[in-house]
Amino acid sequence: MHLPNLNPMLLGKLILAAVALVALVSFPMRELIPGISWVDLVLYCVAGLAGVLVVLLVLVVCSLQISQCILRNGGTDAQWFWFSGEPRGLAALRKGQRVDKDAL
Repeated sequence: MHLPNLNPMLLGKLILAAVALVALVSFPMRELIPGISWVDLVLYCVAGLAGVLVVLLVLVVCSLQISQCILRNGGTDAQWFWFSGEPRGLAALRKGQRVDKDAL
């Protein structure tokens, strides 16, 4: 299995974004819960951020699996699944007929 190389600039940006999100959440939370220590507050924020990332990852994987299933079962395009029919002119293209562009 080939692992992709990590771009240090991208990794730095991701870490900076995570730190910024934790900082944005921790300061207002400190005012809402005055008795909590900074360490506990930061740990809760990091755990919440990790939970959100896990949920997003699960949603992305589910979406990709559904799209893959549509394509494997004869779907033209996974995005056209949401519409009632196929794109205009596709039936003619499948039959090898010439498509009149003025009719579209």
